[in-house]
Amino acid sequence: MPVPTRYKRSHSHLKVTRGGKVLLSSTGDWSHGGEVDPAEDESFMEDMVVIERPIYSQKDFDQGFEGGQRPKRTACTWIKSKARKCEFSLACVRKTIAHHLPFLSIMREYNLRTDLIADVIAGLTVGIMHIPQGMAYGQLSTLPPVFGLYVSFFPVILYFFLGSSKHVSIGTFAVISLMVGSAVDKGLKDRNMVPNQWNQTLEVDGNITSKMMDNSEELLQTKLMLAMSVTFVVGAIQLLLGFFGLGFLTVYLSDPLISGFTTGAAVHVFTSQIKHIFGIPTGRYSGAFKLIYVYRDIFINLPQTKPVTFIASIVCMVLLVVVKEYINANPKIKPRLLMPIPMELIVVVLGTVISYFVKLEETYGVKVVGDIPIGIPAPTLDAFPYITEVIADAIAIAIVSFAISVSMAKIFAKKHDYTVDSNQELLAYGACNVMSSFFSSFVSAVSLSRSLVQEDVGGKTQVTGLVSSALLLIVLLVVGPYFRTLPDCVLAAIILVALKGMFKQFGDLKTLWGISLIDFATWLITFSATVFLDVDLGLLVGVVFALLTVIMKSQRPYACLLGQVPGTDIYKDVDVYKVAEEIPNIKIFRFDCALFFANSEFFKSSLYKLTVDPNNLKKIQRKLNKKKKKEDHQLLNITVDSVGSADIQATEADDEAEMDKQVPGPNMNTNITSAKKQGEGAGKDPNFMTQAPTLTDVHYIVIDCSTMSYVDSMGVKVLQQVISELRAFNITVYLAQCKSSVREMFECTNFYKTGSKNYMFLTIHDAVVSAQLHQWSVTGENPSQNGNNNNTSNSSSKEADLNDDGGKGVEFSEDVLESNGGSVIPKADNHGSIVLERTPV
Repeated sequence: MPVPTRYKRSHSHLKVTRGGKVLLSSTGDWSHGGEVDPAEDESFMEDMVVIERPIYSQKDFDQGFEGGQRPKRTACTWIKSKARKCEFSLACVRKTIAHHLPFLSIMREYNLRTDLIADVIAGLTVGIMHIPQGMAYGQLSTLPPVFGLYVSFFPVILYFFLGSSKHVSIGTFAVISLMVGSAVDKGLKDRNMVPNQWNQTLEVDGNITSKMMDNSEELLQTKLMLAMSVTFVVGAIQLLLGFFGLGFLTVYLSDPLISGFTTGAAVHVFTSQIKHIFGIPTGRYSGAFKLIYVYRDIFINLPQTKPVTFIASIVCMVLLVVVKEYINANPKIKPRLLMPIPMELIVVVLGTVISYFVKLEETYGVKVVGDIPIGIPAPTLDAFPYITEVIADAIAIAIVSFAISVSMAKIFAKKHDYTVDSNQELLAYGACNVMSSFFSSFVSAVSLSRSLVQEDVGGKTQVTGLVSSALLLIVLLVVGPYFRTLPDCVLAAIILVALKGMFKQFGDLKTLWGISLIDFATWLITFSATVFLDVDLGLLVGVVFALLTVIMKSQRPYACLLGQVPGTDIYKDVDVYKVAEEIPNIKIFRFDCALFFANSEFFKSSLYKLTVDPNNLKKIQRKLNKKKKKEDHQLLNITVDSVGSADIQATEADDEAEMDKQVPGPNMNTNITSAKKQGEGAGKDPNFMTQAPTLTDVHYIVIDCSTMSYVDSMGVKVLQQVISELRAFNITVYLAQCKSSVREMFECTNFYKTGSKNYMFLTIHDAVVSAQLHQWSVTGENPSQNGNNNNTSNSSSKEADLNDDGGKGVEFSEDVLESNGGSVIPKADNHGSIVLERTPV
């Protein structure tokens, strides 16, 4: 079909003027027309946009500008695109290797003179932090402290080769250690394994002796295998996610959710260390409300507090707080320090030395770390029988550890202007956990405190990790046994002081309250669920609640009516912009969401509530029909006599009064369209309205579809239902600004059998002007005389022949162009167009 001449590009004109001078024409050339006065340049009120173009329905626009469909992405096209990238060449192999081994590109740009010294200093600083934190968080995982040192050693080396972040410090992290400990406790509970002691009678050389026995070795072996199983499964999950490119899944863990979760986990960490601070026994519990049972034990056993243990804990915490807050964080002292004072290590060394010489364990009953084996553990496969038992816990740990780690990596990458690949990070974390699980390690993650210190002291690359690993290797091979007398309360004090940063996240509540009530609720519910229901359940509750908020937002989105800003083609929410005015007989409805099965009914109810409800019109119609039927029935039963004549006259008077009631008032339009026009309109379009509504003053509803990113089959059905129900009362529905995906869905679902393509418009303004033209053709009334003098924004129709191609289905044969205070009425001419002159804002 040839394109109509009036829709060709040459018939659309754009002018931008300033002070009467044309600055930009439709050719795109700028012309100042001489020098522009500075005063004019500062005053935007003199900048004008002048546009003259046809009234476009979507059908006309697609025909005139050769509109097509979006490129479809199918499994076949995806495979082909991937296949094109797979060039079996040396360059492709190098690129793949460089992508999956980021250290190659990092070391290629490494400057020995400037970077090496900074990395060595940062590595020694972080390595010193690794020693006390590794031992403390190892204890937090229910394993002996030395296993925390293994986590500080093996994953760090592997991350150097596979990690894409230059500044994060991987190793032990409080929240992850706690979650591993929780999984271990569940495994022990399932096996009914608890610490147990008994007297065993032995006969040696005829002498019968009694010896105290316990199951500590068996218990430790079971704990270790459970922890290794969790670590292996966590690593396997992260590798799978990275291999399939699912790093984007962390977007479902919002910042308020992570903040609330980590703060709730910090409460669990704090609670688990109280017994070491007071030196009292407590039971180990798992599952919902376990903190209640723990605090019950704490208060019951509080009278058994060991004074020396409590005093040592307080002294350690005071020293740590004073040095961290008033020396290392002091802006006056900090620049003078080559590196932060490693107070954690100093406290560990002092505690070990004092405990050794004073004999705190033997004399005062202070619990100590105990024997620490020398060397690196041999690889073992003993953990595999427990893998199926820890999958549920491993999924939660895998997601949390990755979310925390990659968020920290992205913070540093943004600060130092480089990129971090989420999928490569998943592969790196997964490889670290899988490989280290064979060497008696538990799950590793990025530490917030160590990463901040590493970046703060000047670390440049992951060479820092190699330096810290070298220091840890010395500790494992030589220094480890000397920490045998280190009191547990010292490690507990280090953990509690380190939790300060997490507890400061309570301050997020005040910020979230002022920003978003939903984010505030997400934080609070996630925190509460984590505290009372346990760590893994708390994360699940937080994720479910966060997803529910998204569902609720999409299920009940904002809906509003739009009004026209006087003198423009701009349509805004009438509740937000008081200057926006509704157009007589036309309602413009916007639904701020995609239209799909979950919100289709809400869309329908919102549309009817804000515009006109056909159900109410049906009730009114039924009442009128019932009343008319009743009156007709009374007329048939009238007796023709003298009395009857009087009754007839009274009935006629009542009938005339009722007819007066039914005659439309000033806000209603009656049908004054000639039979000729009705025949012509109906012949051109079966959906063409030839009669104005009589039960409502709303004649047209324009639905702004610009916010609908997609429409599913249920959404299409609701649109069809709305159009059909409103058409029954001669109310016309126009669709404006439909995206290509929405139009493609209309094609697939045969939507155009209900709603004609001629009623789908390029913009809201096209739909409004077309509705006004249609209203004039049906009622013969001037749209500008309905009480709004700015209803067409200086828009005019210069077309007489609005045939089927134009989407109007009516022909005009008389000159009706009339301007009235900014309103423009259709005029008989050769082409329909919109002429707009307004000031840009």
